Amino acid sequence: MFSKYSPARRLSAIFFGLVLGLSPGVAWTAPVTFQSAVDGSGSAVLELDTDVLVTMTMTPFRLSIKDAAGTPLTGAKVRCELTMPAMAMPENRPKVTEREDGSYGGELIFTCAQGAWRMTCQAEKGDAGSQTMIFDIPKVRMK
Repeated sequence: MFSKYSPARRLSAIFFGLVLGLSPGVAWTAPVTFQSAVDGSGSAVLELDTDVLVTMTMTPFRLSIKDAAGTPLTGAKVRCELTMPAMAMPENRPKVTEREDGSYGGELIFTCAQGAWRMTCQAEKGDAGSQTMIFDIPKVRMK
């Protein structure tokens, strides 16, 4: 059966598809996402901007914190710490900054693949007090 499109048009479509598929700037993966309750009121979502967690690789993250009504917590001072519950590790505290969309973000690095990780974040906002969020991260691969 003959195609209704010319050979040149078919070749250009194939070329365009290959260019998009091989371009390093095009992300075809979903972030790794973890959820946590916020001290019994509200919720928090941690998104790691990668599809596979790998040691010794800077991984951008986004932390969205919401109160019980679903309103984003903005203007808070947020601190996070990465630990391995099964073994002692050096201090690992990624710098966290507030983003324009009301979430918080930074970059983190996993230094070991010998067990599960835990990211504990604490958000403090004036009279609102502090909220603690715990994210259990079950597996990280060796680089």
